[in-house]
Amino acid sequence: MLPLQRKQRLAAYLADKGAATLKELSGHFGVSEMTIRRDLNLLEREQVIRRSHGGAVYLGLPAAEEPKLPDKQASNSDVKSRLAAYAAAHFVREGDTIVLENGTTVSRMAEHLNHLNELTLLTNGIDTLNLFRPHADERRTMLSCGGMFREVSGTFVGPEAESFFAHYHADTLFLSALGFTPEAGFTDPNPLDTQVKKMMIRSAARVVMLLDSSKAGRRFLSPVASLSEIDVWITDEGLSPENRIWIQENGVELHVV
Repeated sequence: MLPLQRKQRLAAYLADKGAATLKELSGHFGVSEMTIRRDLNLLEREQVIRRSHGGAVYLGLPAAEEPKLPDKQASNSDVKSRLAAYAAAHFVREGDTIVLENGTTVSRMAEHLNHLNELTLLTNGIDTLNLFRPHADERRTMLSCGGMFREVSGTFVGPEAESFFAHYHADTLFLSALGFTPEAGFTDPNPLDTQVKKMMIRSAARVVMLLDSSKAGRRFLSPVASLSEIDVWITDEGLSPENRIWIQENGVELHVV
């Protein structure tokens, strides 16, 4: 196991347990206590854990604030467009029922679906609706939930939105998030948005995550999904080798485009 890979797994273990002793960590990872001390020292400098007598306590990463929608749209725009086009070309089939949430990468998929003659699209996002509208007809159907509208994310949220997705079954959900760390999984700033995304996950037979490499290493307040809850991750070449190993070892199909 690579040192960085072991450090990531150590952080994930502590995130799950909350705290652990040196002896416990040494036995679990099959390395000496001296090696564990070195890893813990690195994690403490990153403010992920706090060393205690004979062990460590998990602190987590400082949560980031929610960026404004124009800032999200402008960030890595070329990369997001490339990921969206790839996902639409390779993971949507004729006659599918798909869910597109309103992330600034996923919503761009709506512009790349006009090659299909028959499709049902479900969403909770204004941007997704507007981008798909020119392609909608009697065989390319668009359904949207209601609910409370969040201007900062352009999404409908709340119990009405959650109930909408609980009543449908989709072939594939195309999902995004604002952050990913091995210990916290995929995260977003607002629990109202993440609750709707959790219902989307339950409704879909397959979950495809579109997440550019700039999101790796960032953590926000509210969990969206763990790595085990997604089937495919589409990203760009900037994702680190260590994260690629971590993703593939957890059984996720990784596409770097």
